[in-house]
Amino acid sequence: MKPVVPWNNLPTDLLEAVGKRLKTKTDVSRFRAICRSWRSSVLPFDQKQPRFPIRIMMKFPFPVNCFFLTITEDTVYHLVPPPNINSDDSASTSSTRGWVVRLREGESGEPSMLHPLSSSFHIKRLPKSVFPKLINLLEFRVFELAKTYTMYHSDHSVSSYRVAISLSPDWPAIMVVAAGKLYHCKLGPDIEMCTRVDITSEVFEDVICFEGKFYAVCHNGTAVVVDPSLEMTLIASPISPDHGSSVHCIKNLVQSLGEIILVERYPSRMKQRRLFPVKFRVYKLNAVERKWVEMEGLDGRILCVENLYSFSVPAGDFPGCQRSCIYFSDPYFPGLFIRKKI
Repeated sequence: MKPVVPWNNLPTDLLEAVGKRLKTKTDVSRFRAICRSWRSSVLPFDQKQPRFPIRIMMKFPFPVNCFFLTITEDTVYHLVPPPNINSDDSASTSSTRGWVVRLREGESGEPSMLHPLSSSFHIKRLPKSVFPKLINLLEFRVFELAKTYTMYHSDHSVSSYRVAISLSPDWPAIMVVAAGKLYHCKLGPDIEMCTRVDITSEVFEDVICFEGKFYAVCHNGTAVVVDPSLEMTLIASPISPDHGSSVHCIKNLVQSLGEIILVERYPSRMKQRRLFPVKFRVYKLNAVERKWVEMEGLDGRILCVENLYSFSVPAGDFPGCQRSCIYFSDPYFPGLFIRKKI
């Protein structure tokens, strides 16, 4: 049997190989905090991108005017406390499994906490018995789950426009879905003017950045991919409508386990004094056959769906949550809701 090499004496080439696979600031910081040899093998995280919030300009043909929008970047984290925290507090059993939080760094560098599934709800105070006043990152395990982006108008109101951002050094760019149209601008330190990408009559609903390209979906399910040359290519045909519902559904694109997922949400509504609850249909992109394939289950995923953004987490990382569920917020009914499977 070969002798075991101490973790602080691993070969430099192995440490460098691991370091090249670290994609987030959180992972790089945790890796470099292990010991001196690990810290010297990987440089500090350097994203070389403009600091958020950033401002862009948009111009619509009707009415003919320009206006500014502010884009903020938030990071969704999973904070896992040490095993012994709150162990004697039965009221905080769920907190021992950790928390999902969304943090936004202000212009002064001070972070603020937001609800993970609300683009406008800021968390001012949490019960001390549930959430610790001070989080020691040397004790807590911190996992970065997602980046979310929100747009604000000049009066600080939340915009309904969808936005996706490419942080790739090869194509730093912003893509916006506004009034059903697709707009693009460069991501840089200056205020950029967004220009329309599509010249079609399609009505776009959502856009995400996936593997260095932008993917956008239309109201009928048609999906396109936009490359750095701004050329649009069809990647999915329209989806057959749900004949059991005459209500327009909301579409969200989600990057999940290396795949692109489409979530259709038919909103809750009142009809003849009856409440019709939210209904979901979920599809997986088959890029080879250029179509959406409806999923019967979520294959161990948990989908988190907000009107303006969505993200996915493996159910195995959250033992306190129901598996194969969709966690979502409803703009008409305040609170957090769960839809079992689909």
